[in-house]
Amino acid sequence: MSDNIRTIGIIDYDCPFCHHNKSYVKMYLEYTEFGECMSCGKETYQKVLKTFDFNKPKSVQCPYCHSTNTKKISTTSKVGSVALFGIFAAGKVAKEWHCNTCKSDF
Repeated sequence: MSDNIRTIGIIDYDCPFCHHNKSYVKMYLEYTEFGECMSCGKETYQKVLKTFDFNKPKSVQCPYCHSTNTKKISTTSKVGSVALFGIFAAGKVAKEWHCNTCKSDF
């Protein structure tokens, strides 16, 4: 998680725990901003900047044509390929996504 957090500044903000008046302003991904006290390190505030739906499937970009018109290859599809093509379907079984634009699997 620490890879997704970056410090973007310092502001005057009273810590509710130790009453120190300076906080680091940090950003988590692009969706949440929060303050972290420079003295005690506790979170002083939090703001949600954008609404993020964690239940929404991620939009995956095709590495070949850069389209986001992709779909996840289902386990049923992989099993069907192995049943029909046997060892020759090994390449498809290892892939997770299918691009609807250029028809490639990745």
